[in-house]
Amino acid sequence: MKEKHPKFMNKSLLLAMLMSLLAIILSPLANTNAQEDTPIKIGVLQHVEHEALNDAQQGFIDRMNEEYGDRIEWDIQNASGNMASLQSIAEKLARESDVLYAIATPAAQALAAVETEKPIFFSAVAAPLQAGLVDTMEEPGRNLTGTTNLGPIEDHVELLIKNFPDAKNIGILYNSSEVNAQHQVDLAVEAMEARDLTPVLGTITSTNDIQQILSSLIEEIDVLLMVTDNTVDSSIALVGDMAKAAGIPTVGSSDSVVKANGLMTISNSYIDYGVQTAEMAIRYLEEDLNVAEMPVEIGKDFVMIVNEEFAEAIGIDPATLVELD
Repeated sequence: MKEKHPKFMNKSLLLAMLMSLLAIILSPLANTNAQEDTPIKIGVLQHVEHEALNDAQQGFIDRMNEEYGDRIEWDIQNASGNMASLQSIAEKLARESDVLYAIATPAAQALAAVETEKPIFFSAVAAPLQAGLVDTMEEPGRNLTGTTNLGPIEDHVELLIKNFPDAKNIGILYNSSEVNAQHQVDLAVEAMEARDLTPVLGTITSTNDIQQILSSLIEEIDVLLMVTDNTVDSSIALVGDMAKAAGIPTVGSSDSVVKANGLMTISNSYIDYGVQTAEMAIRYLEEDLNVAEMPVEIGKDFVMIVNEEFAEAIGIDPATLVELD
């Protein structure tokens, strides 16, 4: 027995060493599995309810769920256009979330005002630079990046001219307090004036102004050029019905808004904006990227969208509407 004791101790020591070595080998795997099981808390802040922004939300959620499934703990909030609510919701989401998703400029600005470290991804923001969200489009320089929904404004003007060559007075209805809308209007006015068209502007500050301002505007214009304006888009049922009743074509805005109650535009899908922004968030999470160095991305796959029902309502054969060359 005495002779076997040292051998028994050697075997025990060898076993312990093997177990320790195995633990070292498996420890990275254990850490990875633990990381993969860790919940991801994502806070979503949407400025107001309308078709385009709803689509941007849905595209983001669907793609993130596809990638991470039950790991995500969602906190989805809509401020319904109330700026006071927007601020308080932003504060709560910033406290309780790991990653933030802002839909539309006011939502992104509200989150940026209360959170300077956690990653904030945005979509449906037409003018991130002018809104003070990024230092440059190529290198944001802070904890915000995402996708811009700035549409091809010059193409919208060209589409208008090609389909309505006799139109001279072109109306734009927009919320002058929304920096994203103002930026688009500035681009549109420049494009129209360069083509000898007369812009006729109708400015509003809330949805309560729309009926009165649009009623006056319709009396002066041949076509209504639409920009992506959250106040107008949230009331597209009213805006579109008033344009139809007056026989006024609407050109521009997003695919979702035109499908809801407009004539035509050149746009991509806002579902795609949400998906594209989700892909950015996934790269951030998987590759440990620095948000401040992730360029703001523009939309892809712009196509002409025609609402045939709207066309017929104002006496236009949809088949006669033509695309740009």
